[in-house]
Amino acid sequence: MAPQSEFSGIGPGGSGVYGRDSELRLIGSFAFDLDPTMLVVAGLSGAGKTCTVMAALERAGLGASTVRIAYSASQGPYVETTFGGQVLELPGLVADTSQHNELDPDQLLEALGAVTTSSGPRVLFVDDVDVLTSDRAAWLGRLTDTAYDDGWRVIVAARHVPAQPKLDEMDVLALGPLDPAPLRQLLQQELHQLIAEDVVAQLRWWSGGVPQVALELANQLNPEQLRGNKVWAGPETVGLVARRAYRPILDSLNSAQARNLARTVLHPNVADLVGRAHDRHLRAVPHGVAKRHADELAEQHPLLALLCRSQTGAKRAASVAEGLGPADMVAAALDGLHLEDLAGVTAAEITPRITAGVVAVALLTGTTLAAGRTGERLLRHMSPEWTDHLWWRSPPSDPAARAAGARVAAALIVLEGSGQLLDPAGFRSDLDRLDQVPEPHWVGVCIRVRSRLLLGDVAQARRLLDVLTCRGIEPTAAEIVARDLAEASIEIAEGRPGNARAHLAHAAQLRPGIHSWLPVRGHEALVSAMLDGQTPVGCSLPSPSPWSERAMGEYALDLGTACLAVGQTEQASVLLTGGLERCAWPYRGRSQSRADLVEAHIVTDGRLRSRARRLVRPPLAAEEQVHVNAAASSMRTSILLATDKRTTGLDDWLPVGRARLTPWLRLRSLIAYGHRHLKHGDDWSLQQAAREARTLADLAGVPGWSGAIDAALNSDGPDREELERLSEGERALVRLVAHGATNAQIAGAVYLSQRSVANRFSQIYTRLRVRDRRELLELIQVELPDWIEESD
Repeated sequence: MAPQSEFSGIGPGGSGVYGRDSELRLIGSFAFDLDPTMLVVAGLSGAGKTCTVMAALERAGLGASTVRIAYSASQGPYVETTFGGQVLELPGLVADTSQHNELDPDQLLEALGAVTTSSGPRVLFVDDVDVLTSDRAAWLGRLTDTAYDDGWRVIVAARHVPAQPKLDEMDVLALGPLDPAPLRQLLQQELHQLIAEDVVAQLRWWSGGVPQVALELANQLNPEQLRGNKVWAGPETVGLVARRAYRPILDSLNSAQARNLARTVLHPNVADLVGRAHDRHLRAVPHGVAKRHADELAEQHPLLALLCRSQTGAKRAASVAEGLGPADMVAAALDGLHLEDLAGVTAAEITPRITAGVVAVALLTGTTLAAGRTGERLLRHMSPEWTDHLWWRSPPSDPAARAAGARVAAALIVLEGSGQLLDPAGFRSDLDRLDQVPEPHWVGVCIRVRSRLLLGDVAQARRLLDVLTCRGIEPTAAEIVARDLAEASIEIAEGRPGNARAHLAHAAQLRPGIHSWLPVRGHEALVSAMLDGQTPVGCSLPSPSPWSERAMGEYALDLGTACLAVGQTEQASVLLTGGLERCAWPYRGRSQSRADLVEAHIVTDGRLRSRARRLVRPPLAAEEQVHVNAAASSMRTSILLATDKRTTGLDDWLPVGRARLTPWLRLRSLIAYGHRHLKHGDDWSLQQAAREARTLADLAGVPGWSGAIDAALNSDGPDREELERLSEGERALVRLVAHGATNAQIAGAVYLSQRSVANRFSQIYTRLRVRDRRELLELIQVELPDWIEESD
């Protein structure tokens, strides 16, 4: 029995075929065409010819009426039907001509009649044709004529179709290079590993876009190289899959062409491959006219050059990267976020630019610059001008701006370690100075964006990124990721989690390793809660950890707000309290974070505990409440902490004379307003606020926040009806409480032990759904039952 095809188990609809939709449609249409032609699907070995043809026919509903002929030009051809359902060996039909083995078309079709019974369109798929020579083309032409008369359509898969000869009745469909997106999908599916976008671009360039060759190359990389955390400079040798794929082309080269290819310098310009300068240190080397043909061939199939080197014994061509000094290599690793390549940096390789790069990466990732780590070793050798490289591509001539940049960097390093901003007013003034200097560095701008956010200035943070877009500066990988994270932070602060998720996904496409960064994990948890109502998993800070105090504080605050969104208020109060203790100046601004903290505590306990009360003092400065986001958040805090029973509408509480509140800000204010009415027992107003909040949750694009609304509606608030159902004995105890009696005084008055009094009150609290004596007194003051003043 002949072996089955490795593609015989392909599923319905072409599962396992990526990026070939147009080819699938064309092949399927050909099977129903009326013209007596053959379709030749051409592509290198490993391009997916067999898989694509079989998937197209299955999608067209012709799986049961397709016959695949394998190794038709060999001594041992065989037929496979119904995608591996039946196998028929055909050695007796092979005629050994003087030039090649050849199946007799009439005998072949007669043999196929015994294994196929379909009455509809039938497809004869001649697979595994190597080079479509004149003899093979002539035989296929005869087979097509004979097969068409018997109701068969002929499809051929060939590795190489020379320019000549071609038959008039032959249509050629070339499987070109697989596009980056489907290639990445294929590689990730096969390797079960997230792969960086620029690594996919390199794999595509080296493989010529041939899927199986790209997969062979990818299998040689370690996980850090695949994720882009470590540099991959390209293959040193050619694997078996690639050798088989390029054998027909290699055999067609003469010695001069092979020598030229062997001498070709191979360095993909990754910037051109993915449309961005992920690594500006890898540049294609131009060549003279004499080598133009070899260069073009090497550009299309770079592994051919490596094959020619091994065949001719030529030495490996010098690398552009090999001409870079150690400091340049470190700078390239920082620009590319190849963080695994930084471990061996020595003091001799440190420059001001490298120092700035390490600090920028530390601020971006939230990692500490702890003793013994690379960052600390670099900072010990930092020179006064290193901060210039943090903010600008070319240091400005303005000494005041440079001094402001140094102060901002110093303040951020302190904030990273302590969570405190020692001089907010001076920090704000220095940021204003930086905004006046052109030609910024993108990572520096994104750090400034975060700095504006922590000051509550969302509008200026947005303007910084908008100006940067207009400049059209070509970014590095670090700059692209930094920009996406800055965009995500702004979108979260403004209540647009859908946009934030898109930016996080874009950054992770370039560097999948960011999923392990604590700031990104916090963003993702909050976005999932706001969009999907997903409760965060593992709500605890990692320990021991490499993360800074700022990063751990912001992570806890993100998790806390996520818990608040889904109605897990008790967990939210713990996380938000711990988060603000670690970082008093988080990226969502103090106003919003404080409001979340107050809401979580009020909903959980009905009051602000002393530990949390300390975190919302002193009140925010006026300049922190200039912008509508901060003002609305401060007003939200006021609504929650209000002790009066005013029945005024929500609009009487909200900031006036400012930009109109977004649906997101109004939603948060409405929920706070609803909690206020819940606290004072106003069910009607609570229901009104909840109904509007539900509508706004959809309009604002935060459907996951309905959990917080449900928690407010379903909260176990005081049961006022049960108050009237208390027995006379229970009412007597409540009257004594209303007059300020202690448990000891009550025990003496009703002739019970203090323990019995405590047990009686515990039962009363349960019936009335209040937590303690304080809430019982609040309920009595709100309801004022008639019997409260009655004497015993």
